[in-house]
Amino acid sequence: MIKQNIKYLRNTMLFVFITSTSQFVAANELDLRISDDSIHGNYAVTNEKTVFGLGYFYKNDDSSINIINTDLHAKGQTAIGNLPMTVGIGFQGNFFKEDDFKGSTVGVGGTVRINIPEALGLSIESSLHYAPEVLSFGDANEFRRFRLQANYHIIENADISFGYHYLNVGIENVNMNHTFESGAFLGMKLKF
Repeated sequence: MIKQNIKYLRNTMLFVFITSTSQFVAANELDLRISDDSIHGNYAVTNEKTVFGLGYFYKNDDSSINIINTDLHAKGQTAIGNLPMTVGIGFQGNFFKEDDFKGSTVGVGGTVRINIPEALGLSIESSLHYAPEVLSFGDANEFRRFRLQANYHIIENADISFGYHYLNVGIENVNMNHTFESGAFLGMKLKF
């Protein structure tokens, strides 16, 4: 009897999961940004209202810098004047390590992508996340991540981009900051 109840409960939970996720139509995006000494890849699953991403940043400097990020944003469409925009607001978790310096942060922020109607396929995109001391752990007491880029939609499911990114962390117990990256990059985004 108990075995039947467990089997029934399992099948009911499976049915509820399948029916509740059948409305979730997702798209996948692979974003890659490269500079002369760094690379950042980000994989995102999106639908009309949500973005979940997982990324990895590596910089070959005097010592290697490794940063893993996870993203969770609510997103929506809006417009300012005649400029259609996609806006995302949410959280970005960052886990970083450079030699013995390591920590993690939960940044609050978002992204904005503005399409330029007069220049078909052209858009401007920006992302900003900030983690104050209360959301910074390990050797960090704050974290800043900023990106500004121009995109060109070359085919239906691919963009190319160029821009600037900045990653900076405040060091715990010392009144100074450490910049992981500050510079230009080239990139591409594939949508499938």
